[in-house]
Amino acid sequence: MTTANWEEQAIKAALIRNWTKAADLNKKILKEKPQNVPALNRLGKAFWEMDKVQEANKIYKKVLKIDPINTIANKNLKRLTKVKKKPKNNLGEQFFSSEEVFLEEPGRTKLVRLTRLASPSVLAQQDNGDPVSLIVKKRFVNVVDVSQNYLGVIPEDLSQKLIRFINGGNQYQGFVKSVDRQKLEVFIKEISRSKKFSTTPSFPQGKASFDQ
Repeated sequence: MTTANWEEQAIKAALIRNWTKAADLNKKILKEKPQNVPALNRLGKAFWEMDKVQEANKIYKKVLKIDPINTIANKNLKRLTKVKKKPKNNLGEQFFSSEEVFLEEPGRTKLVRLTRLASPSVLAQQDNGDPVSLIVKKRFVNVVDVSQNYLGVIPEDLSQKLIRFINGGNQYQGFVKSVDRQKLEVFIKEISRSKKFSTTPSFPQGKASFDQ
C-alpha cells in the first residue's frame, strides 16, 4: 500500500472517529516520511482525541521544529496548554467531534466543494473540523476561516439560494470536511430558520455534494 493510500485511509478513519486506526496509519506514513507535516498534525489530533495529551504535545512541538510558522500546530499547541484533557465543543476555540459536526440532517445540511480557492499556503493552514463562516457578496457566498482569511466561494447556483435565505434571516455555520492544496469541501449546517422560511428547507434532499 502506498503513502497516498495510507493518507486517504487516515483521513477517513479520523472522520468516523476511529482514532486508534488513524494514529496507526499516520505512524506508517511517518516511518516512510518522518518529516511529513500533515501526517504529524493528523497524528497529534488523534492523540489529542484519545486524551493522550503529552503525546499530542510532543508531536506538535516536532511539527514546529520542522515548520516554525505552521498554523495548525501553533493553534493546537495553544489549546493543549489550556486543558489537561480533550475539551468539549466551543466554537472557534477547541476541537470538534466529527460525529457531532458532520451529522447529516435532511434539508438542513449540505457538503459543498468550494470554487475559486485561496492559495495552497492558506489552504494548508486549515484542518478537518475547523469552523468557517459564510459571507454574502453580490453574486457569491464567500467562505472565510476564524481569522477571516478567504478560503473560496460556494458555487454560483447554490450561492444565489443561500443569499436569499441569509438575507431573509436564516443563519448557517460551516466546517472544513476535507482539504488539500487543490480541493476544499465544507459541511454547511442551517443553525436557525427565519419565520419567512419556516417551512422551506435550505437544502432539498438529493445529491450529498454540490460541484461545478
